[in-house]
Amino acid sequence: MPKPSTRSLRTMALWASALTLGGVAVAWKLHRIEVLSWLAGIGSFVLAAVTLLSAGNSGGSPQRTFLARLGGRIRRVFLSGEDGNTTMRATTGATIEDITVSGPPPTATPTPRESPTDQLTPAIPADRAGEGRWGSAPAAAPARPVTPEATQPHSAVPVLVVNGLVSRTDQLDRVLDGIRRNLNGTVTVLAAKGMGKTSFLGLLRTAIQRDFPDVVIMPIRANMTAEPYGLSDVYRGEYGPDTTTVVSALLLEKSTQFLGDLAQAVARQFPGFMIAAEATRSAANTVTVNNTFTAKSWGRLSNTALEMNVAGESPIERIRQAQRRVDEAFIADWRTFIAGQRAVLVIDGFETLIDDAVGQWLVRLAARLPNTTVVLSLVPREFAEHGQQVLDPALVQELPRFTAAETRAYLSHHLADQVGARLTSLVYDFTGGHPYGLSLVVKFMQAHREEALDPDRLQDLLSRLSQGDRQVDDLVRAVIRPERNPDVWRVAEVASLLNSFDVPMLVSILAGEELATAPERVGDAVRRIEHLGLIDPLPVVGRFRLHDFIRPSMSEALREFQPERWAHIHRRAATYYYERIMSLEDKTSTVYGSWFKYENVVWQMYEAEWLSHSARLVDEREVVRAQFIVLFLEAFWWWALYVDFSFCHQLLDSWQRATRDDLDRDLVKELRRFHENYPTGPDKPAGAHWTEVRHALRTIGQLCGVHHGWQDARYSAEVQEIRRKAWLYLGIFSAHSYWYDRQFATADAAYRKLEPEFIEYDDEWLLAWIYFEWAEVALGAGDHPSAAARCRESSAWVRKLAEAGETESELLANLHRLLGDLFSDTDRTIAAEQYGQAVKRAFVFHLTDDPLGPAVTGPDEYTSQFYAEMTSRAAARLADWWPDPRREAILTALVEPTAGRVPLTGETDLDAGAGSPETRRQLVERLLPRGPRDDELYRRSGTFIDHWGDVVEHLDLDITAELERVDELAARVMGGSAD
Repeated sequence: MPKPSTRSLRTMALWASALTLGGVAVAWKLHRIEVLSWLAGIGSFVLAAVTLLSAGNSGGSPQRTFLARLGGRIRRVFLSGEDGNTTMRATTGATIEDITVSGPPPTATPTPRESPTDQLTPAIPADRAGEGRWGSAPAAAPARPVTPEATQPHSAVPVLVVNGLVSRTDQLDRVLDGIRRNLNGTVTVLAAKGMGKTSFLGLLRTAIQRDFPDVVIMPIRANMTAEPYGLSDVYRGEYGPDTTTVVSALLLEKSTQFLGDLAQAVARQFPGFMIAAEATRSAANTVTVNNTFTAKSWGRLSNTALEMNVAGESPIERIRQAQRRVDEAFIADWRTFIAGQRAVLVIDGFETLIDDAVGQWLVRLAARLPNTTVVLSLVPREFAEHGQQVLDPALVQELPRFTAAETRAYLSHHLADQVGARLTSLVYDFTGGHPYGLSLVVKFMQAHREEALDPDRLQDLLSRLSQGDRQVDDLVRAVIRPERNPDVWRVAEVASLLNSFDVPMLVSILAGEELATAPERVGDAVRRIEHLGLIDPLPVVGRFRLHDFIRPSMSEALREFQPERWAHIHRRAATYYYERIMSLEDKTSTVYGSWFKYENVVWQMYEAEWLSHSARLVDEREVVRAQFIVLFLEAFWWWALYVDFSFCHQLLDSWQRATRDDLDRDLVKELRRFHENYPTGPDKPAGAHWTEVRHALRTIGQLCGVHHGWQDARYSAEVQEIRRKAWLYLGIFSAHSYWYDRQFATADAAYRKLEPEFIEYDDEWLLAWIYFEWAEVALGAGDHPSAAARCRESSAWVRKLAEAGETESELLANLHRLLGDLFSDTDRTIAAEQYGQAVKRAFVFHLTDDPLGPAVTGPDEYTSQFYAEMTSRAAARLADWWPDPRREAILTALVEPTAGRVPLTGETDLDAGAGSPETRRQLVERLLPRGPRDDELYRRSGTFIDHWGDVVEHLDLDITAELERVDELAARVMGGSAD
């Protein structure tokens, strides 16, 4: 920009030239040289006009131009109200911030530099600066005082580089001083993406171990990242006293998972928490209403008028009590664990939590941990929007961009003594002191050492980089140098599209390429990328992820310039995960056993990754939608009909992230409508919510193209099979909506239409359940013979499963209970016997062989709730029949299948007038085996397992005899013989 003195001289020269041309024009006019006179006159006029315009621009308001190039940043720009003709330009990825236009320019009096022990209270701009690739130009922010730090390098302050990282001594000293002073509070480390938050936390951990060896650092092995514990974007901003039951239940699950992972390495020292955590597995699932109706906490009843008295606390209060128990147990164990010592809890990536219920909970819990300093990392925008209300601004440590001095120290550390002032200035101007940008440029310089150490050559090299989002990709390309390291570049391209990877996975995805024939070359390429600092190791040994700062740019460049390769990599990744899914499912060859995959966390992870990659294949989008519908509805069928299944929430969240168009968004909206309106639990009240379910299912069928049926010659046999499964599940859930809405005739017609389709599909387990449900429809309609006939059909398919070595205790229990209902009005002794058989099978159901694991599965909230349902139904019936003179025989028929007995002497409790119906029900339940307590769930050993074994070894579990008895009793109701 020209100096004012230069502008004055230029103005005087312009005026002199204009006057000279004017004089020449007059002279030529007098000498009658008309043409030259006119030309000179016009020239004089133009020069005069230019001079006036130039003077207007320089008269107290000189032209100002501010230019921030790639990665650059201009901060604290003050313009007075009289300043005009100011140009500000920020190239892609650059930042111009803190622009103030008001009043006269501020004085340049510097403020004193704060000592390392002073607390900073920085003003945090509510913008997204630095959160993209290299930052963006935000809106004007309030003025801040000008300090030496903002205007010049810290030449007087020594800059340390530790393990290749600028030490950020000021910020480290302030956090360490807080620990030294026994600060109980939460320190927020504030910086945008790529600004070195994770590196800073690593330096902090090292410094604490060096300076405070007695301080307990948690987690013990490495800093935690908050990312896995956040809720879906759907629940952002939902926290506080009015939190819904769904969010409260999700919070309980995620917070317990977080605390468990935090204490994993020292779990034995957190016994109270571990017990409370086990109890949470059932806290969020059920609440019994009047002992006969069960409402699920995550189910929702919409537009339904119910008059009932809730026994005990509400579902949300039950969840909150469980949350309080978990929190209090953890705090108590934490106090014991640190044993009066100082503790520091370090959590990275807190921006993924701050705006949901988990983040808000963690901030509150952190404030209650005794003798503990909590250190969180956060990006400025999330702090400004959500953190300022709950985090103390006085404890914020902002990580600024590197100064010129820090940039030079970093360059000198990595490039030895070959760094001069001009080279430093060039790099600093290009990166703006952005830490990861500086890291990339240094790697770039190291890759081009013979040229890049010359400032002129470096400037030329940097000028060749693309503009816009491609610059980061170009830098990575220049660092790796594909022309010299083709293996490394191809591996990096693949890695840019993967959430995580290891060498075997890369070899599989690269199948068909020459590189894949030599796995050792792939391994060497990964090690080279790790050496360059472009990937981050994950907690799982041998697994990595490309750095988040460069992954978006690389993946986008691949999609834009090599769309076929981009699609090929996603297709290969989807195939890889599909093969992993199949290998896991192939561990069981049984029909019923194969459904246990839905409870396997590894299988769930594979499915989520498969969905993530498949959803990006535009040419297969319609098929992927159908596959997703099948996956979701099968998971819902397996667990969520009865208790809420977190995997269903995860699937919806995964699809939400994978949406590509309005059709995808409509699909996830309708699935959520279905999910929210379908009540879980054994008893489902009629109401308008079933209309919502039907409408959602119909729309889902239309969105997936199966509303007219699944057969379509345009598709391959494999795709048509997927379409058929989607159509069948949509049909069965539609039938449910009529059944539970007490529209029995319409439900009967729906099952009748589905029957031949399910027979052709030939899944014995599904058929057994379909006939049982159809029998329930007939029972609800009062058609007992039809109910009995379908009970026999279900029994026949259960027999086929038994012949193959599979016992479906849950379905057997339901068939016995159905027969008990059918005989309840005609023969109470037979009804009691069948209720007893139902209780027996429900009790056995607590332990099941795990087809995908080496051992049995222990009792869980599903089996516990199912057993509670069977015992509650049986006890309620017996309590109603209490005045029956055959009461003792009826009670005996109930308890004999469970190897129990009825006291026969001196038992006043058995008097005909004993107590209220509730007291009688409780008395009957005491005659039956007890179920597991909350703290006994998910355990394969312990008191309940011993109790289970003692009971089961005395039970008659002859399934053939049971099924013969079922057929015999069903035939009686039908009016014929069992044959």
